[in-house]
Amino acid sequence: MSGEILTMAEAGEDKRPGRPVRRNYVFRAAHWLKDAETEIGAAYGKGDLPGLSRLLVRRLGLGTGEGAPEALPLQITHRPLQDWDLYLPGDRPTADALPGQREKAADAALAIRFPSEEAAEAFRTKAEAALGPFDEAVGDIRIRPALHWGPGRGEGDAFGGLEDALRLIRADALAAGHLDGSGVKVVVIDQGVDASRLPPGTTFLGGWWKPSWPGAVPPGQAAKDNRHGTMIARNVLALAPKAMILDCPLIPPRITANLPAFLSDAFGAITRIALDIVLLGLINPKVYKGRWVLVNAWSIYDPRGEAYPGEYTKNRYHWVACAVDIAAKVADVVFAAGNCGQFCPDGRCAEEVIGPGRSILGANSLDSVLTVGAVRADGIWNGYSSQGPGQFSDYLGQPQLKPDLAAPAHFRVPDTAHRLAAGSSAASAIAAGAVAALRTKWDDTALPSDVLFDRLRQSAWQPDGSSGWNERHGHGILDCRAALASLAGVPVP
Repeated sequence: MSGEILTMAEAGEDKRPGRPVRRNYVFRAAHWLKDAETEIGAAYGKGDLPGLSRLLVRRLGLGTGEGAPEALPLQITHRPLQDWDLYLPGDRPTADALPGQREKAADAALAIRFPSEEAAEAFRTKAEAALGPFDEAVGDIRIRPALHWGPGRGEGDAFGGLEDALRLIRADALAAGHLDGSGVKVVVIDQGVDASRLPPGTTFLGGWWKPSWPGAVPPGQAAKDNRHGTMIARNVLALAPKAMILDCPLIPPRITANLPAFLSDAFGAITRIALDIVLLGLINPKVYKGRWVLVNAWSIYDPRGEAYPGEYTKNRYHWVACAVDIAAKVADVVFAAGNCGQFCPDGRCAEEVIGPGRSILGANSLDSVLTVGAVRADGIWNGYSSQGPGQFSDYLGQPQLKPDLAAPAHFRVPDTAHRLAAGSSAASAIAAGAVAALRTKWDDTALPSDVLFDRLRQSAWQPDGSSGWNERHGHGILDCRAALASLAGVPVP
């Protein structure tokens, strides 16, 4: 996977004339789109994307709407705010009650592929008059799992094993304190989880998915050769074995037609998850209220799909960033730093996003999330791990000190399908497991996310004995024992 490189034409990210581009439009108070009595509303509600594309072409006066979908001046690829749904196979009463609790959305989002920049501009100039107000159209960048390794460096494909990784962060303190993740829900936002390969006794609840996606399978049923999401879940469970796992296959690698995932997919998924977390807590508070962790093992490798430079990667108030901020009010949100470090960057990294101050991008750089870099199981920094500072230097008048901390990755995991836990994604899962374990004792009312993350930063340690923050390790390597000690005075609810 780390060697997968798309051409710019395949990715839809080249802005040269005649090359396709992708844009996402969020229409506010889009009553015309929600009205099932209209042709457009009916097509939107049914998910008839070819029909909806033809109707919009005609409504905006961009053509007749005839011909093959790929020949139209616009092609709607998905509905980010409509496509995601929750799957709870073991809790049908809650699943059945959820749709009735959801308010009818006033907003609608359309992800659109245009054959050229000129076609996108033609749509933009006519859309507001014909369809109503919309947020500034933004480029839809492809997202990738944060999986990477650096072979041929002389040290082999891994360093140490899971037991060494846990020893490095003194995870034994969690088990000694009976902090096993009981009552905590962890959502793995990645490539999909194979629930049959989770440790025996694991509670798998279900998760969010796009049932309309060609070839999609429900959460927990990832293909046997899809190991990345399962690795993330197992890393979490290594520290919080009683945590309940939910799956969100944001980037499924082998669905029919191998459809790529884009920022609009992340926007829709995270928005839906945040809304549903609140509703689930109202429907069945005993199980679902509070104690949620979202682990995001994805990042941006190439920003060339942005409508303008820095539109997502350096924009603190991009709509994806805002969706993540909202989710951070109801869950602890953990992000991988990314794999565009200067010494062994992932082959997919564009040159302009490699190295210090250039490689922790967009939502991965938010102050509301815990951003995790990668070290080996002996504490040596992994040269592929993205380096800080973050991208929002003007926010609060100071550089964004990302990553927050580092955790082990690149270690062997015997007797499992994935064998190797690599990339900053593996490190983010280890950190998410520590967060889930700590949530066993302290819920988010007693210990808000920002306070918890601050304690984790303060209790981390630098391998060279220094203090403070640096671009590689953040505030240092995760230390579960020290973090637990720092929380000793926090009241238990």
